[in-house]
Amino acid sequence: MPPSPTRHRVAVVLALVGVAVSVLTLHVTRQLVSVDGYTSFCNLGDAINCDAVLTSRWGSFLGLPVPLWAIAVFSLGVLLALPGALGATTVGFADLALIGIASGSLGFALVLAVISAMVLRTACLLCISLYVVIVAWFVAVAPLARRFQASDRAPWLQRRAAAHAAVVAGLLLSVAAGTVEAVRGPGTADTVAEVQAADPKFYDLYTKLPVLDANDVLGPAAHVKGNADAPVTIVEFSDFQCPACGHAFSDLRELVRTRPDVKLVFRHFPLDRSCNDRLQQQIHADACRAAAAAECAGRLGRFWEYHDKLFEHQNALDRDSLFRYARELGLDIAAFRSCLDDPATMDRIAADVAAGSRLGVESTPTIFINGRRVQGALDRPYYDFALVIEKDMLARPTEASRRGS
Repeated sequence: MPPSPTRHRVAVVLALVGVAVSVLTLHVTRQLVSVDGYTSFCNLGDAINCDAVLTSRWGSFLGLPVPLWAIAVFSLGVLLALPGALGATTVGFADLALIGIASGSLGFALVLAVISAMVLRTACLLCISLYVVIVAWFVAVAPLARRFQASDRAPWLQRRAAAHAAVVAGLLLSVAAGTVEAVRGPGTADTVAEVQAADPKFYDLYTKLPVLDANDVLGPAAHVKGNADAPVTIVEFSDFQCPACGHAFSDLRELVRTRPDVKLVFRHFPLDRSCNDRLQQQIHADACRAAAAAECAGRLGRFWEYHDKLFEHQNALDRDSLFRYARELGLDIAAFRSCLDDPATMDRIAADVAAGSRLGVESTPTIFINGRRVQGALDRPYYDFALVIEKDMLARPTEASRRGS
């Protein structure tokens, strides 16, 4: 490839765009963690929700926000591409490093995209913008490998094999590092001190969350699961069609199965205007009907089994499917149909929606842990951390009194 500053200049421009998008993403991330009730401009519901992605445990790498890492990488990319953009014709370390970090960025972006799609099941517009910039950056930078000499007589920094190795090494190392960090849990903790040591950021954020009166949050408590005498009560306002609620479902089910010190209360908050007039726009068109079906299964003594069916088949909540699940559970179909068509069933759901609105529920899932309001699902280890903190709070008389215990 003949020496030309054009490709380097394109790489500089794309890296600067990456810096700009990363700075905006970092600003949104900091607002989310420091401003109570803040909602970003790209929070458009469950399917597109920057807030859920940026505040998840995958929003940071080695303790620092991912956007901060992106700023550093793109800034370094600008510095490495600048000599070539200014007309330098010597092939050497700068080009080799530029190829390596562009490749590494692509690999890391791939890991984050898979997590967003497969684990969080939520898209982040800011993150997608960064992915697009990274792909374009890689496409612009990778062909620089052709400037390296194929001859074995050239110094190793100038050999084409070195450039190809930089591409492969960048991709493999970033994918490996991202995957290791993604699967690494925060560890376990049995005391508040251990929680603080394991994840001081979580402890600080969690203990600053608003605490509401437990009796107001609990409501009629029609659907309760777990140890009735458990010291910690989790009240979940949920939507059967919500992907994030589906993620919370599996973790909460496992939590109740394995922890005798917690009980779970389920309350409805469908993001469906047919039974939730608080919404500005329709989000989940089948959510109210699914909630009604769960209530009917509850009247027939099988609420939790039906609840599990709905979350396991979130993409099939049409009326025919709801009846199929009822048959699979052996419910009285005539009674189920009568209940589903009874306006009183929808009134029961509307009562939960009204209660949720009074308690500040705006999205699903919203979880109250002994009255402490958590917007969105926690990752599984953090429920255990929350239980440690809550039981420590209960041991303090003033805190117990404040919660109406």
